Amino acid sequence: MEYPTAEQTAPRKRRRRPLWPNVVAWLLVLALWGGLAYGGFYYTKQYVDRSMRNIQETNALQIQALEERLSALAAEMDAVEAALQDTGKTLSSSDTTRQALNEKIEALDAQLKNLEKSLNILKEAPNARR
Repeated sequence: MEYPTAEQTAPRKRRRRPLWPNVVAWLLVLALWGGLAYGGFYYTKQYVDRSMRNIQETNALQIQALEERLSALAAEMDAVEAALQDTGKTLSSSDTTRQALNEKIEALDAQLKNLEKSLNILKEAPNARR
């Protein structure tokens, strides 16, 4: 019976690989992850900014349209009031004409109030985001 020699019974030494390839690989992975995270953040920020700009432009156009309608209604209301005054002077006996004009003025006044409410809501909308 043969006994094993000291070289055969000694534990084998493992060959150690250099550490730097693992470190470089991890640094590359971390850099790639950081680049993707930054790119996603940048893209999202650009998208949100573009969307907000579009909304502000749309609101500005709607406010301008509402202001134009408000001006037109105010001018029409002034014309109706002037016509009512003229009618009141010349046709003081005609109650139906006066009643019809009063109804027209009330209807225009209601439209004017609704447009003013809408205009105030649109004017307050951009301020609420800030």
